[in-house]
Amino acid sequence: ACVAEVRRARELGAVGLMIGGTAGDRLLHHKDLEPFFAAACDVDLPVCVHTGWSCPGLTELCEDPYAALLLSFTFPVLMAFFSLTAGGVLDRFPRLRAAFLEAGSEWIPYMTGRMDHYHPVIRNIGWGAHSKKRPGEYLAEGRLYVTCEAEEPLLPQVLELVGEDHVMIEGDMPHAEARETGIRELSERIDLKEHVKLKILRENALAFYKLG
Repeated sequence: ACVAEVRRARELGAVGLMIGGTAGDRLLHHKDLEPFFAAACDVDLPVCVHTGWSCPGLTELCEDPYAALLLSFTFPVLMAFFSLTAGGVLDRFPRLRAAFLEAGSEWIPYMTGRMDHYHPVIRNIGWGAHSKKRPGEYLAEGRLYVTCEAEEPLLPQVLELVGEDHVMIEGDMPHAEARETGIRELSERIDLKEHVKLKILRENALAFYKLG
């Protein structure tokens, strides 16, 4: 049914597929999910991993709104980053493109550094290493995108790691913080070059969704 929906979405003119960071209690590199990624590649639609309460265990653990927003709502995106890189999804599907949406971007350096640190150890002992390369190496392939918040102080470092062609602005609608000024705030930053701002605000999304 999921594969059929992917194809139907493409026929209706969709430019991307949105999923949670887990498939219920399964990580995204679970082999049962391979038909979905294969279908996304077949119809040339990128996979967008959005924040959300996709992991039942995390959702049950967080009993107050603050924990629910910061932990069970956000962490599945980081789990998806693990699955696509360290879990070997990008190896198995070399045409796959993906983006990690609405979780900010400053987690990328931490996750990449942490996974790269342990990857050789896991590979040497042959225990649960599914990827051919260090997770950080996949960032250089140009298939992964991330959205940023306008005020993130580490955004220049994220751009250096991910590449200025692969960061997009978060700015769909006001959320719990009732904030409508993100795009303006990024436009006014003095620590980013003007051509980089244009990429974040416009050009990178056009390229990712193939709208250019």
